[in-house]
Amino acid sequence: MKKLTKQTKKEIEVYINKNQPKIDWYNSGIDRAAVKNILENGTDQYIDDLYENNMDYIFELEDYLIKEIIEQYPEHNEEEIRSHAQVFICVDMNIKGLLRQIPDIVCLAYVYSNYDCCNSFDTMEPEGYLYEVYQRVKYAIDEKDYLHEFYNGAYGGSLFCFAFRTDIQTFLNLQEEAKTGKTITIPKGTQYGFFSSFQGAGSVFEKSTTTDMTLPLNEADLSEYDNIRLIADADQRYSINDVYGQDNFIDNQNIIINQ
Repeated sequence: MKKLTKQTKKEIEVYINKNQPKIDWYNSGIDRAAVKNILENGTDQYIDDLYENNMDYIFELEDYLIKEIIEQYPEHNEEEIRSHAQVFICVDMNIKGLLRQIPDIVCLAYVYSNYDCCNSFDTMEPEGYLYEVYQRVKYAIDEKDYLHEFYNGAYGGSLFCFAFRTDIQTFLNLQEEAKTGKTITIPKGTQYGFFSSFQGAGSVFEKSTTTDMTLPLNEADLSEYDNIRLIADADQRYSINDVYGQDNFIDNQNIIINQ
């Protein structure tokens, strides 16, 4: 058997660089459990787990490429080729391709208040959740539309919220930005309603904001409880999908956290 020369080694390196293995995640079966895993542990941890769980497949891809190279140099020592090739093979996990398969998720921006929540018998009287929250959001919401949502499904324990759809990484970025952010911008056309993930009930989410609106994430001048919090629907006890049997009526929106 021939020994590998510098020239042959260089040829092998060039071939590897042009043919690096890449995982094809086509139809990989991303399900709700995977989405919850990413939401709970973050993308980095999910990728680390994915790598560990796919080690056999990664080694198969490496081995397949090495066998291709060995076939091109039948007069050379196989083990020498293998040892040299393994140094330069780096399987592309194709994480972008994987994440593209995860459907956009529904998210809620809940508006919390010192008045706790609303009840179905509430009215727009001062010193109550319904009235207090409307004073904060009325710039981009007509009162009649606000009450339309309330009277169409605001069960006991419901909170007012903005509903929107976005990709999972954008949501994780928004959550992180919200830790230090000052305000949140809700674009024109963002749907809103009342929802109780505890009761598993909500309003119709037929109405949407009439203009762009920027709100404080925390309103310390009102109380420590007056704030806005971002929640992924899949993380809730009862999700919108659980309650309505679908969530495709929630539209994509570009929510922005301002520092």
